[in-house]
Amino acid sequence: MDNMKRKNLLASGLAITLAAGLGLGFQHVSADDDKVPADTKVNLNQAIDNASKEQAGTVTSVELDTTRSGQAYYEVDVNDDKAEYDLRVNADDGTVETRKDNDDDDDNNQAPQPKVDIKTAAETALAQEKGAVLTDISLDEDDGRLEYDVELRTDKDEIEVTIDAESGEVTHTEKESIHDDQDDDGDDD
Repeated sequence: MDNMKRKNLLASGLAITLAAGLGLGFQHVSADDDKVPADTKVNLNQAIDNASKEQAGTVTSVELDTTRSGQAYYEVDVNDDKAEYDLRVNADDGTVETRKDNDDDDDNNQAPQPKVDIKTAAETALAQEKGAVLTDISLDEDDGRLEYDVELRTDKDEIEVTIDAESGEVTHTEKESIHDDQDDDGDDD
């Protein structure tokens, strides 16, 4: 298992643990981003629109992923003050295939109200790297401030972008080669 996948798996475990412990809407971090298609018939904005028609509320996370059989889909999380819902939107035709209530009986399900919506944050992030594909975006709280954590991918790099959800400003960008040889043993694992 290469170092990047190891990091992604560790991040997934940490995010799930924190979400369970704190009752926050953290997104799943995909360990198979290298299988995410660069080209889908349904774009991020269409996926958000279709999910919003199915479930009213604030979109807090969108992730482009694939099933084991290779079917691309968007996982869209929507919070409506009562519960958080996971919706799966087919990336080929835009249909909402599944809708799951993710209510964990936490009384603190108030939907965050950022000034910058998730579509605008996605456009801002994509403007940072020409030709990049957005694979994940989530609205999170860090030190009392709302921010969007965005993951982009090109054929050469993975880019993480943080955007202030109040001002729309890019506050952090980090780029790492997908072929980075972190363990210095000479191979690209």
